[in-house]
Amino acid sequence: MDENEKLKEILDQELQWIQYRQKMLNIIEEKLIKMKEIVVQAQYNDVSMEKIEELNHSINNLAQQVRALDEESRITKHGKIL
Repeated sequence: MDENEKLKEILDQELQWIQYRQKMLNIIEEKLIKMKEIVVQAQYNDVSMEKIEELNHSINNLAQQVRALDEESRITKHGKIL
């Protein structure tokens, strides 16, 4: 394998990672939008404490999913996909 082929392989891997990361960022964005909708719902509606706890649980669940997706799709210090 010559230098050009090695470089092409590296660039292909980076492109695959970028495409994967973009998909994960799109999913993360959707979850963040859902979180904002929940907050707005609680803010502008008269909700009971029970409903507030339910909404809090939903927000915490979405936040956990966001953190997991972010960690899963990050690149390591050595340039390798996790």
